[in-house]
Amino acid sequence: MKRYLQIFFLLLLITGFAAAYEYHMPVNIHPTTTPAVLMPGDEAILAIELDNGAAPYGAGKDAGAGSTAQSALLSTPINRTFLKGTEDLKVISDDYHDLGMIGPDDKVTVYYKIRASTNISSGTYLLDFGVVGGYDMITINREIPVKVDSAAVSMARAEAATKPSINLNVANPREDTLNAVTIVPSAKGVRFSPDEYYIGTMDPDEVFTISFAIDSDNPNKPLKGPENLSFAAKFKNGDTWHESAAYVTSYIPPRDNTNQNSYLLPLGGAAVILIAAGAYLYRRRKNANKSKNGSRSA
Repeated sequence: MKRYLQIFFLLLLITGFAAAYEYHMPVNIHPTTTPAVLMPGDEAILAIELDNGAAPYGAGKDAGAGSTAQSALLSTPINRTFLKGTEDLKVISDDYHDLGMIGPDDKVTVYYKIRASTNISSGTYLLDFGVVGGYDMITINREIPVKVDSAAVSMARAEAATKPSINLNVANPREDTLNAVTIVPSAKGVRFSPDEYYIGTMDPDEVFTISFAIDSDNPNKPLKGPENLSFAAKFKNGDTWHESAAYVTSYIPPRDNTNQNSYLLPLGGAAVILIAAGAYLYRRRKNANKSKNGSRSA
């Protein structure tokens, strides 16, 4: 009789255990993409965190009396996960199998590597993700959003320089942070200082003002302008290197008035001397005339 009672309670336990999974599999899904926004040609890591949301169903550390038994019943086995890409957003990692049990308030993270095609358009793409688990092999399907933006580092002229140099405003118009940002100048017959300008990390919507000194690469041929200057930005979005389209601007060297000023100063000095001399001669003549007239009247 005692043996029959044990079998009966065991059947009740199994029945309750299966019933817990018949209507739900308490798994929550939290995706994170690194980098947060892809560019065309990028490879990224999509981390998908799976946690057991059994606590809201009456199990977990705040469930009160009998929570140990409920926790055992609501531990969820994860049999498989899968992620489906699109034509322009490929999944290049294998699916996961036999991830084991996730107890209440536990979590596990699966990592998928994805790659955007070089001609992908900007926008938000939805990747189909699924979790197969529970003792009844229930499947949970979710759409994972992945953002793509082709915008790169942008440049524009800053205020006009008063010496042989050029100032640029460098901006990050993207929603995510860029790393190792470097501005590389180029122009025929022009020497830049520095050769490259390293900015480093740029947060979203951040702007830096940078300056390059400019000189001729031949001391015997000074710049007379105008000169066409080209600037390109190299940077990393996540682990992928990119280079922006060239920003081209015209540069006219500031006019050097040194020689002109040195030439005008002697002329000005000579003019003052001539005027003073003329005034002196005029006074001498006037005094001489007065003396002659005085002697005649005597």
